[in-house]
Amino acid sequence: MVAHLLRLKLRLLGNGFKRSPWQLVGVIIGGLYALGIVVMLSLAGWFTADQSDLRGWVAILAGSVIVLGWAVIPPLITGVDLTLEPQRFVHFGIEEKTLARGLILAGFISIPAALTLLAALGFSTIWRLDPAVFVVGLLCAVGTWLMAMFACQYLTIVATALRGKRRFRELSFALLFLLLVGLGPIFSTIGSNAESIFEVLVPISAVLGYTPLGAFAAVPGALAAGEMGMTAMYAGLALVYLIGLYFLLTRATGKATVTPPAAQRASSAKGLGFFKLTPATPAGAVAARALTYWFKDPRYALSVIMVPMLPVIFYFAGGSTGSYTMMLLLGPMIGILMGFAISADVSYDNTAFALHVLTGVSGKADRLGRVMACFVLVIVPLILAAVLPAALTGQPWRIPGDLGLSLGAFLIALGVSSIASARYTYAVPLPGDNPMKTPPGSGARVAVTQLATFGIMGVLLIPTLVPYVTGWVMHSTLAGYITLAVGLITGSLMLSFGIRIGGRTMDQRAPELMQSVMINR
Repeated sequence: MVAHLLRLKLRLLGNGFKRSPWQLVGVIIGGLYALGIVVMLSLAGWFTADQSDLRGWVAILAGSVIVLGWAVIPPLITGVDLTLEPQRFVHFGIEEKTLARGLILAGFISIPAALTLLAALGFSTIWRLDPAVFVVGLLCAVGTWLMAMFACQYLTIVATALRGKRRFRELSFALLFLLLVGLGPIFSTIGSNAESIFEVLVPISAVLGYTPLGAFAAVPGALAAGEMGMTAMYAGLALVYLIGLYFLLTRATGKATVTPPAAQRASSAKGLGFFKLTPATPAGAVAARALTYWFKDPRYALSVIMVPMLPVIFYFAGGSTGSYTMMLLLGPMIGILMGFAISADVSYDNTAFALHVLTGVSGKADRLGRVMACFVLVIVPLILAAVLPAALTGQPWRIPGDLGLSLGAFLIALGVSSIASARYTYAVPLPGDNPMKTPPGSGARVAVTQLATFGIMGVLLIPTLVPYVTGWVMHSTLAGYITLAVGLITGSLMLSFGIRIGGRTMDQRAPELMQSVMINR
């Protein structure tokens, strides 16, 4: 049975390359990129081998990054390959221990896992000058790899069980996204306050050596330093962690194979929600449904969370350089990003787009309703982001120009997105999926579509940028008011054209759009 499961995983891995030529191209490019990283890590280990004062803590940090990366990124952020997830075997009646062993071993069969093992072994050349330590380093590299794979599989099972709860999905995504966005400012602040990077990394590595993240990686360093007691302690801790994690994984896998996943229950709704606040028109109904998505669909959370996070990022980025000029660009950045967000609305609708096709909602009403929802949600934060930075930095002459550029960027982005989403769709995470999941074969099309959309926005924004840059250079309030007027006029015209052209395009292509969102599943 175990051998059969391994053959099944190999067959599934091979068949995955036959789904789409673009997917195969993406895998090849990604594999070459990953191999480049493996070579770089191997060379880094090779050339650091003669730095006896660096090898120990560098190896611990490298091992900890490997384990932590596998424990966090696949299960909780990007999603993992669930073709052999334990819940799929509930109805087969296979013995728990046998099935658990087979599924655990099958979890090691993947391209990222193989590349990770190569990277860990390659970095072990950091101990090449001492043959005995080098052999121990290779063994500990394998141990670190096993720890990473076990942690990934265990947390995947736990996350899969909890992912059925909507609040867990939303909260975990929000916290992880905030953590990822905040890593840069956090490290920047720590680095600027420390006299040397060693003051930060050495104490961290010393602590990580006692944890499951860096216990294996700490063994060769202690052995190279001649600390036999510490070597034995690190090795003992590492084995205890690995064996304990294996038993936890075996138990969780066995339990998952006999316990079906909890059924997801639809969230209860009381009253009409946003429908009682919007006009009783087709556009008003579309706006109410779009607002419901903005507040309840985790896939929209990325755009919503970016609004409060951008000031934090710009503040820390400016603090590290001593200049807060980037804060003055908050308004335009929020306007462009939030206006662009509705370009994926039709793709996010998925099968619900049938409501628009079957009920005969006009394309113009559809475009207008989605614009209304985004406008109501964004306009107040946008104005605050455009006005407050200049006011708080004692530069009131900038306010008209900042406001004009921000509103112009927002309106133009809404107009361009209204056309783009009526003409192009691309694969997005399905309703209920991990919001950060990337559907296979969609990378190239998404990149081209988004690049073209942003490029068109930039070209249309040029008439507003000319007086804005003039006012910035000359500190001219008059140029700022000209920017405000040009931004409102050009933005309103582009939005009007976008709604009309996008609506006409949607009326002509409604069946094709419906077919596209079905294919993108």
